[in-house]
Amino acid sequence: MNAIILDGHLKSALSTARSLGKAGVVVSAGALRETAMALHSRYTSNRFIYPSPYTNQAGFIASLKAEAVRIGGKPVVYAFSDATYLSLYEHREALRECMTLVFPDPKSIEIAFDKAATYSLARVSGIPTIKTYTPESREEVERVSEEVMYPAVIKPRKSVTWKNGVGIFGSVSFVQNKKELVDTFSRLKETLGESPLIQELLLGEEYGVEMLAQNGTIYATVTHHRMRSLSPTGGASVLKETMRSGDLKHTMETYAQTLVSKLAWSGPIMVEFKVDSDSREPHLMEINGRFWGSLPLSVLSGVNMPYEYFKVSRGELVPVPAITGNEGVVSNHFLGDVQHLLRVLFARDTMRRLLYPKRMRALINFCMLPLGTKWDVWSMQDPKPSLM
Repeated sequence: MNAIILDGHLKSALSTARSLGKAGVVVSAGALRETAMALHSRYTSNRFIYPSPYTNQAGFIASLKAEAVRIGGKPVVYAFSDATYLSLYEHREALRECMTLVFPDPKSIEIAFDKAATYSLARVSGIPTIKTYTPESREEVERVSEEVMYPAVIKPRKSVTWKNGVGIFGSVSFVQNKKELVDTFSRLKETLGESPLIQELLLGEEYGVEMLAQNGTIYATVTHHRMRSLSPTGGASVLKETMRSGDLKHTMETYAQTLVSKLAWSGPIMVEFKVDSDSREPHLMEINGRFWGSLPLSVLSGVNMPYEYFKVSRGELVPVPAITGNEGVVSNHFLGDVQHLLRVLFARDTMRRLLYPKRMRALINFCMLPLGTKWDVWSMQDPKPSLM
C-alpha cells in the first residue's frame, strides 16, 4: 500500500496525495523544491527532492529509483507532467523491478504524445479536428502562409521535446500575418529540432473527457467544461464544471471512447475538445496521456481517480460498469484565477479583441463564483499546502 507522487508543486499531485492518504495508502511525494505543496500535506508520509527531468533526466531517474527502493513494496508511481511521465516511460524496463508502472503499447504512446499523429488517428476514426497544416520546409510554410486564415496558431507537435539531452517545453503562439508565421515557424523548428504544426484559429469553449482505462476498457469517466483558464488564450483550467447530460456530452464521450479503444490505452488519459461557437460541433484539440491538471474536480465530483487507478494497478479487477462523476460540480483554483484576472486587466496582447472578456465582466465573474464552488487546493483539514 505504497505510492510515489511526482510533480509535487502541482494541484493534481496534492489532490492525489489527499485521496490516497485518506484511503490508507502510504504516500511519498517528490518535487524539484522543498516548498512544493504536496510535500506538506498531512496525508504525505515521506518526501524527497529530485533533479529536473528537463536538464538531468539520469539524476531524476536515480533519485526516483532510490526512493522506491527505500520505501519498498513496489510502489505505484504517479506522474502529472509530460516531462516526468515520458522520463518514466523511457526508463520503464529498468524501473519496473522496484516500482509499479502502467503504460500502454509504445505505438499508442507515440500517437498520444504527438499531436500530428493524434489528428491522423482522429480523422480516420471520423472525429472532427481543427484544420491543421504540417509543413516541413520553408517553401511549404510560405505556401501555407498564403492560404491560412489569420490570426493563426502555431504549436509544437509535442509538449516536451528533448534536444541534446535537454528537455524543451513548447507553448502555443498566435501569429497575425504571413511574416510572423514564417518567422515563428522557423524559430520554433530551430529551437525544438522538429517542425511545429500550424492551425486555423477556432473560436469556442473548451471541454475535457477524463478517463481511466485498462487495455482500452474505460472504468472511470468525468467530463468537464472549462469556464476559465490561466490565460484567456489557453492554459490550465482555473474554473471548471462537470457537465450535465445532453447531446454534446454524449458526442464528446463517444469520440473519446473511440480513441481510447483504438489506442488500447492503459492508465489515465484526458481527451480535450473545442466546441465551435457557431456550429456547436466539438473538434479534437489534443490527448493528455497522463493525469490532468483538473484532477481535483474529478475527485470532488465523487470519482476517486487516484485510488481507483491504484487498485487496478495493483491487480484488482476493472470496475464494471464505469464509475462516473456527479453533474454540475464546480471547482476553482484560486491563485490561478487571480492570474487570469490580472492578465485580463493588464496584459498587452494582440489576441485581446478575439479571446479576452471585457475587464469589468472579468472582475464581476471573479468576485461572483457559482454557488457551491469547491476549492482545488484549500482544505480546512489540510491547510498547510495552501500556505506553501
